[in-house]
Amino acid sequence: MDKKQTRLGSDPLSWIRDSRKQKQEQPEKIEIRSEKKEIPKTKLGLKEGWIRATFIVREEYLEKIKALSYWDRKDIKEVVDEALSQYLKNKKVRPIPE
Repeated sequence: MDKKQTRLGSDPLSWIRDSRKQKQEQPEKIEIRSEKKEIPKTKLGLKEGWIRATFIVREEYLEKIKALSYWDRKDIKEVVDEALSQYLKNKKVRPIPE
């Protein structure tokens, strides 16, 4: 008996195959013609009527907003939305002139 007898499953990398011999398949290019409007990155992935913006706030306000968000089990954006809606509730806002 010259050959060393190996146990079944003794090569942990036996599932790897040489992929260089496989036929190189290129995916078919599908042209999709749609008249979709290009979505700005500030609105990408958001619900209708929402926009992504960056603001500078006082550190103490941010800490309070984060704490409220945590204890009320809400997203920060929900807490900010509630605060802004309360602030703007009875305000008469004139549009900015062009």
